[in-house]
Amino acid sequence: MSQFHSVPSRARPAQQAYVIELGEAQIGLVSRRADERDFTFVSASAAFRALDGQRFATPGAAEVAARRLVRPGRHGPLPLAS
Repeated sequence: MSQFHSVPSRARPAQQAYVIELGEAQIGLVSRRADERDFTFVSASAAFRALDGQRFATPGAAEVAARRLVRPGRHGPLPLAS
């Protein structure tokens, strides 16, 4: 008689998504499907539309790109409405 052993799956979930925040402002999110290598940025604020659709290796890389768009003291707090 054959025996089968259950091996834990190391496959990625069907989709991964992470909210990107700067301070207390949610400025967008990144997501990827299991068949994708990179995360795609989706803007939640007009100030970050330049990043819409850009692809990043990690959620952290997307956050770094968003921080580069912010120039402290230039226009005050981040605009939250688009």
